[in-house]
Parts: sequence; C-alpha cells; structure tokens
Amino acid sequence: MKAFIVADEARCIACRTCEVACVQAHSAEDARQLTAFSPRLKVQRRGEISVPVMCHQCERASCVEVCPVGALTIGKRAVESDDARCIGCLRCVIACPFGAISVESYPDAEDATVLKCDLCGHREEGPACVSVCPTQALQLMTDAELQRYRRGRIAKSAIRQR
Repeated sequence: MKAFIVADEARCIACRTCEVACVQAHSAEDARQLTAFSPRLKVQRRGEISVPVMCHQCERASCVEVCPVGALTIGKRAVESDDARCIGCLRCVIACPFGAISVESYPDAEDATVLKCDLCGHREEGPACVSVCPTQALQLMTDAELQRYRRGRIAKSAIRQR
C-alpha cells in the first residue's frame, strides 16, 4: 500500500497554510512555483465545510493508466510525475476521480508541469502540509498508521458490543 494523506474536514479551518507550505516546499525544485503560486493541493470550501483536496495515491491510478507518454508513474512512495515527458494533454486531469491534478504551462517553458501531491518525497520530514497544519486536520496514513486505526476501531466496536 502507498502512503496517502487524510483530511479531517471537521478540523479544517480553511486557513490555507497547507497550500502555502506546499508551494514553499516545492519552490526549491521549481522556482516558477513562487511566481505562479500553484499548490499541489487545493482547499475546497462548500458552505460551512472546508477540506484540502489532494492526490489519493491510488493503487491502480487512472491518471497513470491514461497518460499516453508515461509522464505519470507509480513510484515506491507516491504517484510521480516527469514534467520533461508531459505534453499537457490533460488526460490525467480528466481521469482523476478526486479532481486532485492540475496541469500548468508556463510561457518560458516548453513542457507542462503536472501539479499533484507527491507526499513531498524530497523532504525527510515528510509532507509539508501535514507538518504545518495548525489544527492537525491532515494526517499521513501509512501501513502502520492504518493498522493502529484499525485496532482502535475494533476495540471501540468490542466495547459497544458488551
């Protein structure tokens, strides 16, 4: 199983700190991001509810399956993008069931940039959005974390059964 980030909409206050952290974390690898402010996650707001939307790191990622040039691949930790291969066809954007991918084109570049959460694979500390969230609405889910969550749910269920 790939790791992924879970967002708790009950805790999200739509401060967009996660978006800023995302842009800052990726600006070192791509200076264009500082001028365009293109986070790899977007805080969506519907009425009273706000929730960050990002790549779910699908096991069978439809975005990878539809990419005609192999710009998206399933890596060890996350679904990865190769901007040098991206032709900007937007098939990945259409295929994503979560609306978590966008493609940016910059005037000074020949290639397009696929913007999707990559779990900040270049950061030892893990995803920047998770570490800066003031309400801890974002949580990185790994195999170990899912097992802990599962044991907690089983324990709660057992207590209710009595």
